[in-house]
Amino acid sequence: MTTQYNYGIDTVEFFKHTEQELQKLTKDKETAYFRHCTSLAYPQLGVNVAWVSEKPLTAALNELAGWMIAGYTVVPSVSQPLYLSVNLRKPQKMIEDDLLIVADEAKAEYAASRYARNVAETRRQMEITITRRAREAAVEAAKVAAAHQVSEEEFALADLLKAYRKPPKTKATKSDEVAA
Repeated sequence: MTTQYNYGIDTVEFFKHTEQELQKLTKDKETAYFRHCTSLAYPQLGVNVAWVSEKPLTAALNELAGWMIAGYTVVPSVSQPLYLSVNLRKPQKMIEDDLLIVADEAKAEYAASRYARNVAETRRQMEITITRRAREAAVEAAKVAAAHQVSEEEFALADLLKAYRKPPKTKATKSDEVAA
């Protein structure tokens, strides 16, 4: 299963591929593989297989022999009357095949994780840009509003001065007083 991640279209690659991160994830998954025990209840890959048989002892031993012929080896065994339960270790060839699968899963998981981080970082960077541009637009609008306010104040002052200006006093002459 190969998933292609297309950077540069709708996602920026902020987190570049690093071999150290991939190796760490692969090592962690290999460690988990060697700790796990595959069973019906836990079907994940594991180096051991939990084999349980509730068949009569002879049938259980025959079935167990089939597993042994396939290359499995017994790790620890617990035997109860009419109940046989053992952990079987997978053959080395099967372990090597499983480790290749584990490495492929680690690569896919790493690529998906890195892509998700890059998508999140792209969104975050877009939000920062949008916020910055909105802030710049608000500052520009405030400057325009302040300039408009100043021009309106100047106009209002000029209008008031014009409206309330006293007519110039002229000296009244005696002929004006007599005529009155």
